[in-house]
Amino acid sequence: MGTGTPIRGEAQVSPEQRTADDGRRWTLRAARPTDAQALAELFAAVRAEGRWLLTPASALSHASEAFFIGELIREPGGLALVAEADGEVVGNVLVSVERSTVSDHVGTLSICIDADWRDVGIGGALTRASTVWAQSVGLAKVALSVFTDNERAIAVYERSGFVREGVRRRQYRVDGAFRDELLMAWFPEAIDR
Repeated sequence: MGTGTPIRGEAQVSPEQRTADDGRRWTLRAARPTDAQALAELFAAVRAEGRWLLTPASALSHASEAFFIGELIREPGGLALVAEADGEVVGNVLVSVERSTVSDHVGTLSICIDADWRDVGIGGALTRASTVWAQSVGLAKVALSVFTDNERAIAVYERSGFVREGVRRRQYRVDGAFRDELLMAWFPEAIDR
């Protein structure tokens, strides 16, 4: 991955052409504030599947979500990357970094991939790019949470060096049913193993 010398939190990511496992071409690049609308549409599409994202569609408007995403992209101290194919955003990864002096060594990863682009290596590429960035800026941990039944995502995270830290049982109630949350983390020293 082409990176410059990052200042803590500034992602210096040059656009990089990639080939998905199914032969389609895509580009890994830093997210721009102008991607906020497309990312809000991506989140809405994945949310509409009713399975992978916690926030229900009724909880926020498209405009509010796009504004929030734009602010996350502008926020210094974090990472925002997108996967783009044929001019369309088909995936993204965000790593937000805690501001508290007791936890500013921890980044929190969130990722979203368009249904038509799953199982072709984009999730793994985005996850690995985030850990490369995390190590380059000196983070001691990158944390995430995932529903325990999202086996595909869990496998991607484990292949990228994330470990299971624990399960919060009955953490969420979605449509009247309880959902468990798996906590996972990546540590830079694991790279040296």
